[in-house]
Amino acid sequence: MSANNYIQIKETHPEIYDVSERDYESEGEIQAVGLFDSLILAVKKAEDYIQKSEYGVEYGIRFSLLKDEDRLASSGEFLSHKDFDRWNELKKHANREESRLYTVREIWWCQFGLNIGSELNGKGISFLRPAIILRGFGSDACLVAPLTTSVREHPLRLAVGNIDGSPARANLSQLRVVDTRRLVEKIGFLDQKIFTTIRKAARNLL
Repeated sequence: MSANNYIQIKETHPEIYDVSERDYESEGEIQAVGLFDSLILAVKKAEDYIQKSEYGVEYGIRFSLLKDEDRLASSGEFLSHKDFDRWNELKKHANREESRLYTVREIWWCQFGLNIGSELNGKGISFLRPAIILRGFGSDACLVAPLTTSVREHPLRLAVGNIDGSPARANLSQLRVVDTRRLVEKIGFLDQKIFTTIRKAARNLL
């Protein structure tokens, strides 16, 4: 990806998002990234595409949405402060989506969003972080343990191995019930032995 290019997320039809790399000067397409039926997933894929480029996340993402034309923002600004307005915009889109099919022991990218004080937040411009599904509550909700890459030792942070290429720990102090519309993309399954240890530790919290 060139420094002279940007990533465009264009809503071509209601809830259909076309992600592509484009040239700032000619506005022409350089590389197609893909079509997605979720704005949250489209933003995540755009962020992943930028992070894999040699220029990192400092270059722009342009949103061209049917209800939000030509919004241009630097991806870096979303990483440096709590942009509650942007989070509310993404949350409105997530609220219109369908519930996800899931199974306990799965690991998903989960849209934790932005929260208050010491409450755990999602990361990046899409406000995501991985989470383990510990228990289901029907088709609409589940109990999750968010994952962190922090190396700080703590009795409530249990190692789960490498997740999506990085060593991770389950943060049991931040267990929460989430609507399944917050689940964006499945990463895989947690090892059964590790899952049993995590769930036993979660039960012992009460």
